Amino acid sequence: MSGAAAALAALALAGCSATGTETDEDAPSGSYAVMGDWLGCEVFGDFADLQAQLGVTAVDGELQSDAIGEGVDAEAAGCAGLFDLATFEDVQGTFEYSSTGDAAIRGGLAPWNDEAEAEANFADRVAQRRENAAGIAYTGETEGELAGEWDESLYITAETEKRTYLDAYGRKGDWVVYLSVDFLHDPGASAYESAPEFYPDSSPEAMAVYPFTTEDLVAWVTGEHLTQIQTDILQRAESETGA
Repeated sequence: MSGAAAALAALALAGCSATGTETDEDAPSGSYAVMGDWLGCEVFGDFADLQAQLGVTAVDGELQSDAIGEGVDAEAAGCAGLFDLATFEDVQGTFEYSSTGDAAIRGGLAPWNDEAEAEANFADRVAQRRENAAGIAYTGETEGELAGEWDESLYITAETEKRTYLDAYGRKGDWVVYLSVDFLHDPGASAYESAPEFYPDSSPEAMAVYPFTTEDLVAWVTGEHLTQIQTDILQRAESETGA
């Protein structure tokens, strides 16, 4: 049975009425029994810390918070949102220019009945990212491991002509968590790079409007943020099980 089929089967069993048809063997187990009804944006704290790090100026619409079995990733409790970042504005003679940055964030927690299922799901997610079925023209891809105590972890960063992508995956025992962030290149730095003759006394770094650099953001997400998410997940699970 595939990972998705196993999750959906567990969901169906969890929803059975008390008719005596569910057996102990069929009932959800492991982290799935604890986390199966969690909502994604509760897991990720509505991305509040990440929004602060990105300098988000507005949320486009509402965050999409899904339980397992909902949304585009039925295996995970997911959270997703679109965000506005800082704006670069300039006037050159009679020409006025304005460009606003943006970011898309997606995160998910996929709990499983046992560690073998989680291992297979982690491998599937990494393979899908490397396969790049969407055909995105990535350049400059780099890989590394997350800080903290993970059984398995991986992050991949990459660039395209206009955007930066960060995809991170971690497995702890019988659950998997992931976080994907992509954002428009800094509009201030891009303005300089597209017409440096307009700014002879400046540089991309001086004209940047984001409150972060790509290097600093990647270091924070992979070195601190996902470690804290892991801690939050474990503490909530312990509080709900009384462990």
